[in-house]
Amino acid sequence: MNFGEYLKTLRLERRLTLRTFCIEVGVEPGNYSKMERGLLSAPKGETKLAPYRKALGLTEDSPEWRELVRLSSLSRGEIPNRILSDKELVGKLPVLFRSLEGEAVDEKVLDELVAAIRREYSA
Repeated sequence: MNFGEYLKTLRLERRLTLRTFCIEVGVEPGNYSKMERGLLSAPKGETKLAPYRKALGLTEDSPEWRELVRLSSLSRGEIPNRILSDKELVGKLPVLFRSLEGEAVDEKVLDELVAAIRREYSA
């Protein structure tokens, strides 16, 4: 699921109309609709996403909020800040990229990377 789809899902689960939600967030409905459809970029950073969090009634430590922030970064082709702030994960990213490009990698190191990512996202 991409950022826009996820945001729309959260909005609809709370039974918020597009216009009501836009008023609460302070955005123009036409632009917001484009964002939900993936035609407009997601807001960058937690500060810009904060009005969306508040309008959806999410807490900063909720899994939904972490997923919204993660998908926002990924939608812009960026590595999420939660990963970049973890030195262990950053050190292992080259292994991930090599494996994605089809190069042979040490399975043990790849398993360690997966475990580190799981720890980061289960916290």
